[in-house]
Amino acid sequence: MSTLNASTGYTNFHLHLGRSPRLIPPLTNENIQSTCRDFPTEVANALEAIVALKTDIADAHDALLASKINQAHHANTHRSFEPTLAVGDLVYLSTAHRRREYLNGNNKRVAK
Repeated sequence: MSTLNASTGYTNFHLHLGRSPRLIPPLTNENIQSTCRDFPTEVANALEAIVALKTDIADAHDALLASKINQAHHANTHRSFEPTLAVGDLVYLSTAHRRREYLNGNNKRVAK
């Protein structure tokens, strides 16, 4: 079975199809009738299923956005402050790997 995603609170199967996966029931007359009742056959039931799926996807998007914001907040707490630079300040520019990056960019270039 599909497992719940910690960020969204839904399974991938549920977000893709709008319902949880089911095991195949034994094929008896009673089970066939109950299965036919469970699946939407009328237009109203189909529209309800589509609206429920859209709502679940919107909830998952909201949960992912909240998770991204939470992760960014906690990542930013560990970052150091950026230095403030003004026009005319002297800075050190490291070009140690510049030649390698230049050569890896395109095969038609040659570093001299």
